[in-house]
Amino acid sequence: MPKPEKLKSSNWGMIVFVLILVIILIGSELFFGKGAFRTVLGILVSIAALVHLVVLFRTKNTGHLVLMLFYVFIVLTFLTRYQPLVLFFAICALILFMLTIYVLSTNRIKWRYTEVLELAARPVNDSDDGFTPRPFPAGDAKYTREEITGFAKFLLKHVIAVPYYEDDRVFLVVPENMFSHLLFLRRDYRKATYVSFDFEGKVTINIAKKDYQKYKQELTFDRLCNSLANLFREFLELYQQGKSKRIIERLNALKIDS
Repeated sequence: MPKPEKLKSSNWGMIVFVLILVIILIGSELFFGKGAFRTVLGILVSIAALVHLVVLFRTKNTGHLVLMLFYVFIVLTFLTRYQPLVLFFAICALILFMLTIYVLSTNRIKWRYTEVLELAARPVNDSDDGFTPRPFPAGDAKYTREEITGFAKFLLKHVIAVPYYEDDRVFLVVPENMFSHLLFLRRDYRKATYVSFDFEGKVTINIAKKDYQKYKQELTFDRLCNSLANLFREFLELYQQGKSKRIIERLNALKIDS
């Protein structure tokens, strides 16, 4: 029997974003004609391709290569006037569209923010104490500097966390919006939800208030922080054992309304 979800359901951000894009496209055609529609569509799709190109270089996740090429061939199809080339670009776009559906259906580029928060909350059933706005010392873990930096790169590639490196530690940020970090739009990572591993084996947790408020009830904060630390320790151990695939399998197995 599936466990009840502990996170509130929320898809409004994506819905609003899509509605804004649709309004922009429809408005451009209604007020400025089909030429403006093609131009605006070309600009929006080109921006999308550029975003995926930057994320590809940041994460090394080849799923973004598929989406980038898909957007590129859409632009080429719309802007090319030579009909044989239009047909060729359209066929390429169609093939890439099918590959894009595959990439999305396999969660290859899916942000794992919701799954991480939900897995951290699963072992916590009491609500004795609420949110505390301070980093939480969560014990120790065994790893070398090379292992923790390799682990950080793995989490980035699979969009589970975004690493920030300091002289004595690695911060693994779990953001709701990956793009804000991957596109260098945010640097205040100490205010975000993160798991910090210093190079002496100490683990520290910080859960942002906005993320804590996404839970349906006020979970005991110390237990929630410990659970998040244990989750990342478990992921780290799987990585050290060469069983990284099991991390992805566990995330994919979590069926929640995200």
